[in-house]
Amino acid sequence: MNIPEKVKILFKTYDVQQEKNLHDMEGDLYAQIHYLPERIILNEDSTEEQKKAALIHELIHGLDEIYIIGLKEKQIEKLGNALYMLIRDNPEMFKEG
Repeated sequence: MNIPEKVKILFKTYDVQQEKNLHDMEGDLYAQIHYLPERIILNEDSTEEQKKAALIHELIHGLDEIYIIGLKEKQIEKLGNALYMLIRDNPEMFKEG
């Protein structure tokens, strides 16, 4: 899995950026999604694996926001980790051709 510069979630195109010292009022963050402007920020200080897992997590937030699913944070965490592991453990499934 590669970390792209942009990712489409239906009709929205999110810029994927990396920043150092990413945090909020509760502490350090692995990533953060901003619906307006359409941006996903990954913590530059994280490992590559953490960045990839965090990107999947934020993409699920983006899908949840568009489809108005109403997922709770714990559900997004579990689904994000499960999808990341599925992608990581089965790379041949996700190659083109």
